[in-house]
Amino acid sequence: MTLFVFMREYAKLRDIRAMCHAGDCGACIVSAIFKDKMIAVNSCLVLVLNCDRWHIITSEALGNKREGYHPIQTALAKKNGSQCGYCSPGMVMNMYSLGKGLSMQQIENSFGGNICRCTGYRAILDAFKGFAIDAHPSMVKDIQDIEELYKIKSCRKNKMPCVRSYYNKQPSDEKKMLSIKLEDAHFYKVFMIEDLFTIFEENPKATYILNGGNTAHGVYPSSKKDIYIDINDIPDLYNIEKTDSILVLGGSLTLTTALETFQKYSNDTGFKYLSHLAQHVEIIANVPVRNIGTIAGNLMLKYQHEEFSSDLFLILETVGTQVHVLKSPSEKESLYLSEFLNFDMHHKIIYSVVLPSLDDKYVCRFYKIMPRAQNARGHVDAGFLFTFDHNDGKVLAFPNIIFCGINKHFKHAKQTEQLVAGRSIFDEKILKLIIEKLHVELQPDHVLPDYSPEFRKILAEGLFYKFLLSIQPERVASYYRSGATLLERNLSSAKQEYNTKKAIWPVSKPMPKLEALEQTSGEVQYCNDMGPYFREVFCAFVVTEIGNGKIESFDTSNAFKIKDVVAFFSAKDIPGKNLCISAISKMTSLPEDELLFAEENVLYAGQPVGVIVANTHNSANEAAKLVKIIYKKPLPKTKPVISIEDALNSQDNTRIRESANIPAKTKGNDIKHVIKGVFQCGGQYHHSLETQSCVCVPVENDIIDVYPSSQWMNLIQVSIATCLNVQNNSVNVHVNRLGGSFGSKISRNAQISCACALVCHKLKRPTRFVMTTESDMQSIGKRYSMRQEYEVGVNNDGVIQYLKSKHWSNCGSSFNEPQAAIIASYMERNCYLTNTWTIVGFDVRTDLPSNTFCRASGSTEGVAMMENLMEHIAKVTKKDSMKIRLANMNKIDKILLSPMIENLLKKAEYEENKNDAIWFNLRNRWKKRGIAMIPTKYLITFEGQHSAIVSVCARDGSVCVTHSGIEIDQGINTKIAQMAAQTLDIDIEMISVKGSNNLATPNNSATGHSITEEYCGFATMHACEQILNRLEPIREKNKNLTWKDLIFIAYEQGIDLCAHYTRMNAPKEFVLGVTTALVEIDVLTGQHVIGRVDLMIDSGVSLNPEIDIGQVEGAFVMGIGYWTSENLIYNPDTGVLINNRLWNYKSPGAKDIPADFRVYLINNTNDSLGIYGSKSFDESSFCMSYVIPIAFRYALNSARADAGNTKWYQLDGPCTIERILLTSLTNKDMMVYKEEKYKNRSQRN
Repeated sequence: MTLFVFMREYAKLRDIRAMCHAGDCGACIVSAIFKDKMIAVNSCLVLVLNCDRWHIITSEALGNKREGYHPIQTALAKKNGSQCGYCSPGMVMNMYSLGKGLSMQQIENSFGGNICRCTGYRAILDAFKGFAIDAHPSMVKDIQDIEELYKIKSCRKNKMPCVRSYYNKQPSDEKKMLSIKLEDAHFYKVFMIEDLFTIFEENPKATYILNGGNTAHGVYPSSKKDIYIDINDIPDLYNIEKTDSILVLGGSLTLTTALETFQKYSNDTGFKYLSHLAQHVEIIANVPVRNIGTIAGNLMLKYQHEEFSSDLFLILETVGTQVHVLKSPSEKESLYLSEFLNFDMHHKIIYSVVLPSLDDKYVCRFYKIMPRAQNARGHVDAGFLFTFDHNDGKVLAFPNIIFCGINKHFKHAKQTEQLVAGRSIFDEKILKLIIEKLHVELQPDHVLPDYSPEFRKILAEGLFYKFLLSIQPERVASYYRSGATLLERNLSSAKQEYNTKKAIWPVSKPMPKLEALEQTSGEVQYCNDMGPYFREVFCAFVVTEIGNGKIESFDTSNAFKIKDVVAFFSAKDIPGKNLCISAISKMTSLPEDELLFAEENVLYAGQPVGVIVANTHNSANEAAKLVKIIYKKPLPKTKPVISIEDALNSQDNTRIRESANIPAKTKGNDIKHVIKGVFQCGGQYHHSLETQSCVCVPVENDIIDVYPSSQWMNLIQVSIATCLNVQNNSVNVHVNRLGGSFGSKISRNAQISCACALVCHKLKRPTRFVMTTESDMQSIGKRYSMRQEYEVGVNNDGVIQYLKSKHWSNCGSSFNEPQAAIIASYMERNCYLTNTWTIVGFDVRTDLPSNTFCRASGSTEGVAMMENLMEHIAKVTKKDSMKIRLANMNKIDKILLSPMIENLLKKAEYEENKNDAIWFNLRNRWKKRGIAMIPTKYLITFEGQHSAIVSVCARDGSVCVTHSGIEIDQGINTKIAQMAAQTLDIDIEMISVKGSNNLATPNNSATGHSITEEYCGFATMHACEQILNRLEPIREKNKNLTWKDLIFIAYEQGIDLCAHYTRMNAPKEFVLGVTTALVEIDVLTGQHVIGRVDLMIDSGVSLNPEIDIGQVEGAFVMGIGYWTSENLIYNPDTGVLINNRLWNYKSPGAKDIPADFRVYLINNTNDSLGIYGSKSFDESSFCMSYVIPIAFRYALNSARADAGNTKWYQLDGPCTIERILLTSLTNKDMMVYKEEKYKNRSQRN
């Protein structure tokens, strides 16, 4: 049992949350105090029995509403660093555990293990950097001002913010071995080596695991063992010994301690190379994992899983480390690490590692190329150790050339090592010989989800070349020296500009979310925080492992061997229709039935065939894996249809549906160039930290209270009623808030909620269904992938004479929520003149989970398609791309966008940065910069209805508002409170916005982007006005009444103090924006840094600029992930999603955001149809993130020109490290020291 499970399920502490249960997301982080130190730990990894004598501090213990909040919590809340709030307690506890005395850079580097999908990190980093010792005085003052505004609790003794911990027992000096007989295993806590070997001797055949930090579970989930042995209190395993010739580190030392030790001794003679080890350890996993992950544990993970790319093994093997293994308390074996991997470690333990002294003739370097800046497995890692003559460059001894990520057996490039010995590495001919040998020796395998062998080979060669360039850069031509270093990112900085209308405050007033403080402390409730309930059960889906085929039967016998298993339900157990979405219900964008459980035909890998029910969450998920699905033989010979290309090649016309056909109104006749091309972009996992969840509680008369993590209460109500064959009024739906969604919980939660309600209905017991990250990613639909084929005719000025565009959208297993028509609509009504455009869109059915809306669906793909087209035209016509855009704009939007473009050109210092980039590229072969600008017209459309109820309490005049919108991360409740307070002319503190439910606001539409704020706000204002109209006669008679007295008099006179209003379809609007981005890429590795982004949006009157800025930044950063690192990799034979967890699916982290991020909200047009002149612009910045791939293109243009190719090339999304490196055309033949090969540099574009 993990500490997380113990705290949530047994201690009933609901302020601790989790998502990945693997140490990757950071939602579960708590502070642990033991052995006189305080560290952040992932409670989802550490075992509770290993926490003996630990003091555990959670965020609610750190500060709360009753006792006052901690400065870290208040800073995060006030700086708008909490949007959905699900990640906030983990953020707070990570920051708290860092302690004091850190620089801003150190703080910024410490959040690699905390994921936030909502904010874009900028506000979080700003809040926490205010506590740094080098923080700007203005940042320090902000923190001081915040502390004065809020109730900060203090300990009387020392006047420091105080906390309470959940353990108060004093450490014991007793060293007697602890033995606990568990239900199905035995736990030991040992204090001496002798005790450990006694256990081995007494249990010769038992399976066992030695527990240090248990962080390996996050990479390779461990199977059940007979014996668990806590070795964290064996003093001998914590030894640190330093002599002139060796450095000894005990096996149980954590990676954090190893890092500190390397730093401590890195200036000592013979050990200066430790600074390189320290730098590399800093990019192993993340701070909480390094805090408890041990040296021995990491090496044993490599021992047990040879394919594991252990950074620690790499660096220790590179410098010639030995490992000491105890075979008994008195028998020790010394092994080199390569020998250790083949040594029998059964009933043995790593005692220590021994690092040698290396003189100054040795040069040591390490490299790790990851899909994002922090907390990721490397595509290829490398370690190099050379000793050479500094005068002639001759290698004096056998070097170490080591790679991880080639194949599981490859470690040393032995043939290359042999070739290099005794040769001068600065000789151009020798260099060519070495690179050629390495090229032959490197033979990468291809095990998905690893990137292609071609990419990994070029990357490995590039890293070796980078190492050679770094040894003595002065020997290398200046043109090539940039290849000697990795990219460097500056400390994050940001700027926000906006206007506010004080005349209408609190509307338009910049303020944090009203519930922000409770979010940072973990006091707010999400779906899984409801309860716990007496006799509740837990659910997990049993899913298919193939993408097509037929089901014959199920074998549940192994699952029911787990004693906690209660039941298994499949399609035959459903009292109503086996549907989670019913076409007959006529819900918006859902024209087709979707099955709750597969019956016979398998539609996709991961399709639920039933639900297993158990008394615990872990038992349900364990049992689900044990249910065997028996498929009819023979299995289909055809592979599942996964991609659009698969569907087109299948010749199955039922898979392709034309959804849009917009013919051109005219055609130009000045056609000088005909351009053809293809553009594609992939899918995207929504990655909300709260996975799909639902809690159902039976009440009287077969009524069920349902608490789903859903954006659409009406869909949940109708779907459950259809499934259970009950009336709609038997289903009460309540939603407090969501822990993020980004579209994933509009329709996709219906399947989870129906299954949960089915179990509740059948068993008459409270039921909880919380999907694991793995099941969520495998079974739930995602953003559509897209393909476009285009032909465009233009004149010499690049003005489009005609365009023929076809696009296809991957719908997954159903045509529900189709996207092709949405894309076509955005293309037709964009900022360009489209009367010569023919746009045809097709929806495509494939063998994947039914895909769904995802932040800025359709508009993102439409913008990317058009802007890629403009770049293609500019390339062919040899014109400036912004001039091409302006030449093709329609007149109305050009009038509006032109001044915005001019304004941003100045603010972003665009021309200056562009000239600098050109100059930089001319002088550097291996690093390239690109700068780009794009305009955007984002369309706001919505058909549906939303409502609100406003009630005034008679005795004190306080106001309750219930609306049909769902609080996700967008601050809808805060904005509703602002509007209600402004309309009623009372303090905002008088307003309480309640959780949403289908009783008060039935039959309403889904909560979409911020248009829902407009609808619910409009309804709230009208409901308030109804009440004010009723109060007006009393006011006329009593001019000076207080609000409280006015309300009570109205109550006494029988005036209704409750009002309801529903708003139907609203007019369509648009949002204009302009964005610039400056990027730098490394042409030897494919890595990138986003140096600066300037983003300008015509926002109208922002209802709350602080919240809106956060939404803009968050959407843009999510877009960065979409265009750079997030790709979905499926098994082509089965359709199973292979990168189905955070270990191998990487959304952006805190250091992947723009280093300089500037956002400008302007009110340019003053023609908004929204309330108070506002606009629903929060998702528009996601569309604007396509500026990043265009900036990459300009950097790549320079690299490709250096390689001798200036032709147009297809650059699809996402622009991963692999795509950037392969597109750059880098290859081994270009890896030279001198410049003769490129004499015509000035002619390159």
